[in-house]
Amino acid sequence: MYLDNLYMAVHLTFKKYKKQLVEKMSKKVSGFLRVKNEGIFIERCIESCIDALDELIIVFNDCTDNSEDEINKMVAKYPHKIKSYKYPHHVLGMYITKEEFDMAKNLPEGDPALFSTYSNFALQKITSEYAVKIDADQVYFTEELKSWCDFLRECKPQKKTFKVFLGSLFSIYISFYRLLSLKAGKVLPLLPSWFVRIFYPSYISYAKYLFSHDKACLSLSGVNVLETDKIGISMGHTLNGFKAFHSFNGCGDTVMFKMDESVRFEKFIMPEYNPPYTKTYSVFEAFKAPCKKTMFIGFFWKHLSMMRTTLLNQALSLNEMDKEAFLSVDKFKKLSYSKIMNQSPDNVCPLFQRILYAFIYKANKRTLMDYLQKK
Repeated sequence: MYLDNLYMAVHLTFKKYKKQLVEKMSKKVSGFLRVKNEGIFIERCIESCIDALDELIIVFNDCTDNSEDEINKMVAKYPHKIKSYKYPHHVLGMYITKEEFDMAKNLPEGDPALFSTYSNFALQKITSEYAVKIDADQVYFTEELKSWCDFLRECKPQKKTFKVFLGSLFSIYISFYRLLSLKAGKVLPLLPSWFVRIFYPSYISYAKYLFSHDKACLSLSGVNVLETDKIGISMGHTLNGFKAFHSFNGCGDTVMFKMDESVRFEKFIMPEYNPPYTKTYSVFEAFKAPCKKTMFIGFFWKHLSMMRTTLLNQALSLNEMDKEAFLSVDKFKKLSYSKIMNQSPDNVCPLFQRILYAFIYKANKRTLMDYLQKK
């Protein structure tokens, strides 16, 4: 009874706090960064995104590396933009044991040990009207991120032009393409690159129109890389039980959104991050917002997760044993989308992701290659 009352009090307090906060928010853009043992990434990540943001909220917990020192260093460098908060609870999130997984999946929403509750703790600290999730193991394409953050800062209801109308028709086509491909069980050849490039600018106009009327969130994507003496784009190969990520990441889990009292995270279990697909267990968070649609607006980062100390040696071994596991930008850009996807087994890149990335990659290939080739 006591725990039930406690959880109810937490929910009511969080809802009341958000309502009061939303009323006071300024027309700016906040990033929120959740940290646990991300010390090797923090400086590069922040330096790549801080110019685009008006505020960066950092929450951290259970750190046993130099993360807290790195956070303090960046707070000292950008005191007018960065605020950090220590989360005072142990979190059962990524790479946990089966016993911890069994415990976490049965915890009620609002339990302090859930990753979703930890994420909601970060949301409470945001003081801007708009927000975007920032991940420490990502190095952002600063110009691209800033361009869209500028759009948010200047956002006002847009008129429904012919270009917006054309974009809405193309969006319907993309939805049908995804549905038909799912029913067929494969990526159907109904999305030629020339066709996507012609209509994608109208799609972007439609995305901005929807966002300006609070009807959509904007989804950001990235590319998985291994950095040695050069950038190697991951092809999703495997070696001795180690599964490298497939080429792309971010398919709706990282969005730009307008803060609202109903915005929240909830407990979510992703099958591909649990056995039999992996050796460890994870309980993630699902983002909940009142927007009706999610619009996919391109590539914004290099994802460096395979540079983690727990994964790096295996990734380097794969790179040494399999010369096609991580391709140079020049080699990668010569491949057709189907050849890229044929490199990854289904348990590395599920069908729904293959279908979605066909659209995102074909629409934004040239921009992505330009950013990856910049020094």
